[in-house]
Amino acid sequence: MRLAYWIYEGTAHHGIGRIANSLRDVQAVFHAPLGDDYINVVHTMLERTPDFPRSTTSVLTGRDLAQGNNRLPETLRQVEARFKPELIVVSASCSTTLLQEDLQTVIGNTGLKTDTMLFEQNPFRVQENEAAENFFTHLVKRFARKQEKTPKPSINFIGPASLGFHVRSDVIAMRRMMAALGVEINVIAPYGASMGDLKRLPAAWLNVAPYRELGLETAAYLENDFGMPSLQSIPVGVQSTLSWLEQLIDMLNTEAEKLGSNEKVIMPELTEFSLDGQSAPSGVPWFTHSADMESFSMKKAFVFGDATRTVALVKFLHDELGMQISGAGTYLEKHADWVRSQLQGYLPDELIVTESFQKIAECIEDQMPDIVCGTQMERHSCRKLDVPCLVTSAPTHIENHLLGYYPLIGFDGADVIADRVYTTAKLGLEKHLIDFFGDAGLEYKEKQGEQANGTGSSAETHAKGNQENASSDESGGMVWTPDGEEMLKKVPFFVRNKVKRNTEKYALEKGYTEITAEVLRETKEALGA
Repeated sequence: MRLAYWIYEGTAHHGIGRIANSLRDVQAVFHAPLGDDYINVVHTMLERTPDFPRSTTSVLTGRDLAQGNNRLPETLRQVEARFKPELIVVSASCSTTLLQEDLQTVIGNTGLKTDTMLFEQNPFRVQENEAAENFFTHLVKRFARKQEKTPKPSINFIGPASLGFHVRSDVIAMRRMMAALGVEINVIAPYGASMGDLKRLPAAWLNVAPYRELGLETAAYLENDFGMPSLQSIPVGVQSTLSWLEQLIDMLNTEAEKLGSNEKVIMPELTEFSLDGQSAPSGVPWFTHSADMESFSMKKAFVFGDATRTVALVKFLHDELGMQISGAGTYLEKHADWVRSQLQGYLPDELIVTESFQKIAECIEDQMPDIVCGTQMERHSCRKLDVPCLVTSAPTHIENHLLGYYPLIGFDGADVIADRVYTTAKLGLEKHLIDFFGDAGLEYKEKQGEQANGTGSSAETHAKGNQENASSDESGGMVWTPDGEEMLKKVPFFVRNKVKRNTEKYALEKGYTEITAEVLRETKEALGA
């Protein structure tokens, strides 16, 4: 029934498809009815790559069921002949899982030469992120091999995957930071990795796994079975990135001692991390003390999304941009305890944990923050509420999968987030200023338009309009006087409708027949606004 509404997480086979689409020489084959073949459509529409999605649907129809036909064997043969993959993974969609077919036997009777595996997840208990994590870890367990460590300090970047939020840019940012440190990247997985790359994972000195949703189980397995330590903190924001780099250097140098290596990692000059190699790696520390950004200090922000981005954004907005956090939440109940522990002392109320976008919309309407950092669903809700919104977490819209370089991690990511927060919230500030000082030129243009249309001119028309408003702008029997309307205009636009409703309700209860500026002040005092 939930599929009738927007949902934050996709189905289990969508998560499997994300991993398959991330890897090279892998093809996913989904045993699914018509309608469950949307995976290809989602990847084709959102993923900004020239490649076709690495998944195929073996369509199951009602006629097939009635006649006892199974198209899966033929589909597998066609996939093998056309794509010549190194691995084929078969998975049933939500609907076909109910049929309880013995797909393993079907696969075994196809006579394929290609390595073919069945990966099953309970679609009614497991959703997108957990399925992706389970499948990726399963592949690593299957392919990773014990081997000699690389001669030079090296890491594996674990967790970036197809359709992840700004993942391609995060990969670029990670490469740039490691290049500045003189640290090799052994493998990036699953994004762009081959089965051969998965075999080489244990050669790295340690794993970097910053995404809570994907990579932690894999990192835990590699640590338990191959003795590889992992760095799991999130390098989002200037201070967090500096701390993360210090942790990374300490861990690599500790591994150097264990391996008997003389290869030590030293923190370079911070200018080495900048795009031009000469300036500061991020403009955020300076920008937060500029006149422009000072105007945003202590503004209220509401944050909602997956676990990683919720924690990272709350800390960055509060610690580095000086904003108040009016509320925060996540749709990932599995990671809720971790989010709570990370955000202790940051939130005025309890962490919101819900899969209902309607509940989050209600929270936003109740708080009316200055900016919302959320998902595509919050973006839609905020448009209705006229609240500035910045998409910072999946699920996303096509406009969040960009061609340019927009990382969230590292020093570059700090600049990107600060810029987008500033420009997103600035629009709201400009609108408020226009509303507040509307007669400073704006209304003049409107009167010029009225003259051109023959509808009036000069202050006489404006005065006449005010008189008409005073007599006709009624709600619940209330009449707004010119001085009441003028005072209402000075209320910030994002709470103006709420103030108007509350005032009219108060006036009605008091038996007033008109709303003046004095009634507005009285309402404000009575409601403690």
